[in-house]
Amino acid sequence: MSKAMRRIMIMTVTMLLSLVIMFGVGTKADAASKYKIRVNKQQNCVTIYRYEDGKYEPFKAMPCSSGWATPLGSFSLKEKIRWHELDGPVYGQYCTRITGHILFHSVWYYHNGNPATLSNTQYNKLGTTASHGCIRLCVGDVKWIYDNCPFGTPVEIYNSKNPGPLGKPAAIKLPNGWGWDPTDVTNPSNPYNKKKPVITLKTGKKKLIKVPFASNLDLMKMIKAKNTTGFDAIKLVKYKIILKEKGFEKTRKVKKVNTRKPGDYKVTYSLTDEIGRKASLSTTYRVETKIMMKSMKLNYDKKTLYLGGNKSQTTAKLKLKSCKPAKTSIKDLRYISDNPEIATVDKKGVIKAVAPGTTKIWAISTDGSALRKSCEITVKKYASSLTFASPKAEIMVGERIAATVALNPADATGGKKVSYTYVSSDSNIAVVDGAGNVTGMAPGTVVIYVTAANAAVDNGSLTSQITIVVKAPAVENPQNVSPQALNVN
Repeated sequence: MSKAMRRIMIMTVTMLLSLVIMFGVGTKADAASKYKIRVNKQQNCVTIYRYEDGKYEPFKAMPCSSGWATPLGSFSLKEKIRWHELDGPVYGQYCTRITGHILFHSVWYYHNGNPATLSNTQYNKLGTTASHGCIRLCVGDVKWIYDNCPFGTPVEIYNSKNPGPLGKPAAIKLPNGWGWDPTDVTNPSNPYNKKKPVITLKTGKKKLIKVPFASNLDLMKMIKAKNTTGFDAIKLVKYKIILKEKGFEKTRKVKKVNTRKPGDYKVTYSLTDEIGRKASLSTTYRVETKIMMKSMKLNYDKKTLYLGGNKSQTTAKLKLKSCKPAKTSIKDLRYISDNPEIATVDKKGVIKAVAPGTTKIWAISTDGSALRKSCEITVKKYASSLTFASPKAEIMVGERIAATVALNPADATGGKKVSYTYVSSDSNIAVVDGAGNVTGMAPGTVVIYVTAANAAVDNGSLTSQITIVVKAPAVENPQNVSPQALNVN
C-alpha cells in the first residue's frame, strides 16, 4: 500500500472516530437533559422532573433520608457504583455520585454484596434526617435513578417547608432486626417478592353480611388490612359501593351504606400500599326490611327523686328494657315531660328533679309506630332544719297552746312520710300531746322537744326545741281563796 493510500485511510478513520465521538456526546447530552432531580433536604423528599414539550414537569416523588452535612446547591450526576463502602464500614447499593463524597445510595447493609443484611432500623428512618450527608433511598427508588439518570443529570438540593409538587410519599416500615428491602424486586431471592397486602373481614370469609334496618354500620370497622411487610394499613383502604335497591333491578353507585334503605350494597375495598402493591376484597351488605315496635317495657314504671341530698339522688335514666318483637328495627326512643317545672328529661332519657311534686315522663318510639309508655316521677326534697315555735313564751297554769313546727326550706317535703314526736322535759310543769299542744300544769320553766323522723337527707331525723314558762294564775285577795281553789284539774 502506498504512503498516499495510508494517509487517506488514516484520515478516513479519524473522521469516523470524530463523528462517533460527536454523536456519542450528543446522545449523552440529550439523555442528561431528560430528567432533573430536586432534593428537599428539609422535608427529606426527592422529586424527579421529566422534560416534555419544552419544559420540566414533576414526574415522581420519593421519600429519602438526608443528613445535616448534606450540601445545598446545584450539582450534576457523576459516576455510578453498584456496591460501595460507606462510613462504618457499611455498604450501599446502586450508588450515584452527586458531588465529592455525597451519593444517592440505598439504606446501608452490614455486608458488602449481601442484600439480605439490610439495617431495618435505618430503613425505618426513611423520610427523616438520618444520613451522614448522602441521600438514602429505598432500593426501588435509588435503582431507578441509577438506571434512568445518566452522567450529567442536574441535581438541586434545597430547603423548603413544602415537600414538593407531588407531596411526600410515605415509606413502608420493616420489623426490627435486619433483612431485605421489599423494593429490591429484581433479586429473585428476596422473600418479599412473594408477599403482598391483604384485606380480610373481621367476621370471616362471608360474601353476604346481613345488616338490621337502621343499625349503625362502620364499613372500615368491618375489616382488617395489612401492607406487604405486615403492618396495619387500614388508613390506606378505600372503597366503592354499588347498590341494588330492594324492588329494583338496576344497580347504581352510592357513597355510603344507608341502613334505612333496604337493599344489597356491594362494597369493594381496595388498598395500594407504600410500595405500590395492591389488594382488594368484595362483600355484600344486605340491609334488611324494617320491623315495627308493637310493645315496650321501660326500666322504671315509677321513680322517686330527691332534692337536697347527693347529686346522684336528683337524676335517673329512663331507657328501654325490652320490646316486642325482639328484633324491632328501630329501638331508639324520644322523651318528654308532662311538667318540666317538676322534672325535666333530655334526649338521652336522663331525668332531672327540679321541684317537689309528681309528673309523668313519656318514652315514645321513633319508628313511626307512635307507641308510648310513661314513668311516674315523684320529686321530694329533704329538709335542712326545723322551725319550732310557740304562740306564747309564757302561759298560765291550766292554759293550753298549740306549738307549730315547719320544715326548712319552705318547700321541703322530707323523704318518706314525715312523723313528729313531742316530748316535755318536765311533765309536772307542762305536758305536750302528739299534735304539739302544750298545757301548763304547775309554775316553772319547761323545754318542749320535737323530732321530725324521715325529714332529713337519707330519711334522717331533725330536732328542735322551745322553752315555755308556766305561771300560776293571779288572784285579787289570796286570803279569801281556799287552797282547794288553786288545784288544777
